[in-house]
Amino acid sequence: MKSQVLGSILVGLAVSAVLFLPLVVWQYRRYGRFDGLRMLWTAAGFVYASAIAAFTVFPLPDFTPGYCAAHATTPLLDPLRFPNDLIAHADQNGVGSLLSDWLVWEFALNMVLFIPFGLIVRRVLEWPRALVLAAAFATSLLIELTQLTGNWGLAPCSYRFADVTDLFTNTTGAIIGIGLEKITPRLLSNKAHLLSQRDRARPVTRGRRLLGMLLDAWYLTLAAIIGGTITSTLYALGHGGTGQELSPTQLLVLEAWIFHGAALTALLTAVVPALVTDGGSLGQRSVYLAPAPAPKTLARPRLIVRALITQGGAAILLVGGFPWALLIPIWGIIALLSVSISARGLSYAVTGCDIRDARLIAGSRYAVADVLWVSK
Repeated sequence: MKSQVLGSILVGLAVSAVLFLPLVVWQYRRYGRFDGLRMLWTAAGFVYASAIAAFTVFPLPDFTPGYCAAHATTPLLDPLRFPNDLIAHADQNGVGSLLSDWLVWEFALNMVLFIPFGLIVRRVLEWPRALVLAAAFATSLLIELTQLTGNWGLAPCSYRFADVTDLFTNTTGAIIGIGLEKITPRLLSNKAHLLSQRDRARPVTRGRRLLGMLLDAWYLTLAAIIGGTITSTLYALGHGGTGQELSPTQLLVLEAWIFHGAALTALLTAVVPALVTDGGSLGQRSVYLAPAPAPKTLARPRLIVRALITQGGAAILLVGGFPWALLIPIWGIIALLSVSISARGLSYAVTGCDIRDARLIAGSRYAVADVLWVSK
C-alpha cells in the first residue's frame, strides 16, 4: 500500500507539472486570471485520479504460466454478500471481532476511496450534486468492468474481484464527499465570481510577466519540435524513406535540416504575432499582456525588434546547431533575470516599450488608474 500511495503522489504531481502551462492558458482564457488555489485543487485531483488507478489496477501480478488457471477471479454479483458475510462472521466469532476483520475494513476503505471524488468534483468543477453522484457511480462501474475484463483484455485474465457491492460503497463515499463540500471552508473562488471579474484589467506584475515568458518558451519549444520533425521527415522521404540507414555525411546533413526547420518555425512563432494586432507575443497574449501604447502610435518595426531580442534570439541560435543551441538556456536565464529588475524585461527595456493589460487596450470599462503601467 505504501508503494501505491507514493506512486499516486508522484504520478499525480508529474501530470500536474506537465499540464501546468496548458492549465495556466486555460485559466486565463476562461477566467482572465491565474488562480493558484484552483491549480492546487486541480493537482489534488490528478493525485487522486492516480490513486484510484493505483488501488484498483495495481500491483500487477506475475502472470507466469498457470497463474490464470490457479488465480483467475469470478465476479461477485450478489448485492447482499457483504451483510450476509458480516452476519455469518459475527455469529461465528462474535461481534467484537468485526473491528479487526478485513471484510469490514475493505467495506470502509471502498467508501473512503470515493470521499475525495465527491469533494473535489463538487468543489472544483462545481457540478450539480446529482451529476456528481451519477459520475461517481459511472466511475465505480468503469472500475469494476476494468477488473472484470482483466484491464480490458490487456491482462491474460481477471486478477481482481469485480464486486457489485463496491458500486454501493463507492457511491456512498461520494455522497459523504458531497456533504463535506457543503460544510468545509471553500478556500477558493467559485466560477461565478471569477467569470464576473474576467474582463477586468489587472496590474502587470513580475509574476504575470514570468508566466508569459514561460508560455513563450513552451510555444517556441513546441514550434521547434514540430519544425524539426517536419524537415527531418522530408529529408528522410527524399532519401529512400524513414527506414533507410544514412551515412555519417547524410546524418550531418539531416542534423542541419532538423536545426534549420526548428529555427524557422520558432522564428515564425516569435515574429508573426509581432506583425498583427497589438504586437504581443503568444505567451503575453495568453496572459492578457500587450505592448503599450496602442500599435497605431507604437511603430511596428519596434515591435518586431522586441520579438527578435529574446524569442527571435533563441530561434537564431538554433540555426547554428551545436554548440550554439546550448546557449539558448543561458539566453533564457538572462531574460528571466531581467524581469527581476523590472517587469518590462529585457526586450521591452531595450526597445523602449511599456507593457500593460491587453483588456485595457481593448477598451475595458475600468479606468487607467485601476491598472499599473510598467514603466520602470
